[in-house]
Amino acid sequence: MKGYRKYITGGIAVFAVALMAIVAGCLEGSSGKENLIQTGSSTVLPLATKWAEEYDGANIAVSGGGSSHGLNALLNGEADLGDASRLMKGSDYEKVGGNAGDVNSDGTAKKAAPTGVWPYKWVVAYDVLATVVNNDNTWATELTFDQLYHIFTTDNTAIYWDDPILNLTGAPHEKIEIYAPDEASGTYDYFFESLISDWGKDTRTVKTRLEAGDGVYHPSADDNVIMNAIKANKNAIGFFGFAYLIENPNVVKPVKIAETDTFVEPSFATVSTYPMARPLFIYTNGIPKQDNDKGKAIYEYLEFILSEEGQRMVPEVGYVRLSLVDPSLAANQLADLKA
Repeated sequence: MKGYRKYITGGIAVFAVALMAIVAGCLEGSSGKENLIQTGSSTVLPLATKWAEEYDGANIAVSGGGSSHGLNALLNGEADLGDASRLMKGSDYEKVGGNAGDVNSDGTAKKAAPTGVWPYKWVVAYDVLATVVNNDNTWATELTFDQLYHIFTTDNTAIYWDDPILNLTGAPHEKIEIYAPDEASGTYDYFFESLISDWGKDTRTVKTRLEAGDGVYHPSADDNVIMNAIKANKNAIGFFGFAYLIENPNVVKPVKIAETDTFVEPSFATVSTYPMARPLFIYTNGIPKQDNDKGKAIYEYLEFILSEEGQRMVPEVGYVRLSLVDPSLAANQLADLKA
């Protein structure tokens, strides 16, 4: 893979956006190109970095910080493109003074936010969410959703690997340690949405191990931190986007998972049957128009991302191109863009 990967999280991301905007402003004077700020999901970050490096039509400042950060930056007018590995939620509107009811269940908006931004959703790639363990783990190489549920939630929690509820052959009497994304991450949302039936609803009573506050779940916004922690701890388990597994082969071990009884390993080939495959999004302020320089720059950048050239880069970074999941999705979105 070409290019470097720079992962910026939390408050650092905010500083990075401002710094890169200043740098981009200097560049515009010499290049005549429009400046764009793209920020958000740490899962989308490697892909956004790749596109920004290869695209020559604008100066694009890219940073991470999590899906919540990206959507908030877009809604506040601080970013031109908000990256997200989850759908926009009503709580994203509430953070900028809006009503949760103005956001549909499919992540689209019924009306503009109080800030004047009316977010529009673009599906740009697909990701496979990988559950991983230490390379020396020989007892948890296959896990069902039910087993994951008891490891990662407070409902009849499995504290030790040899807990009878897990029924893992050869598992040691050692405490399970979890290293995984924090609550601001779309990956966190997606993982628990898959396990907890009423996730995101007021009826939910089951907590995640992170919410339990028992010190077992070690959260991080940086997937490299998660990966290295699991590498160093034989009793650790966690999850992150498949791309990080591809970029760091043999560092940790992917787990085959089953929603019922058919175990599937995360891979490009299994995206249609793997039970934790998800779309990745970029949100913009409406459908960009070409009647002004900023709109034209965003329009042409999205056109590049959805083009054959842009989509060809997707598997190079470790993600799944749109055509492998839905052959018509890129073309349909390009039609919407040009409408």
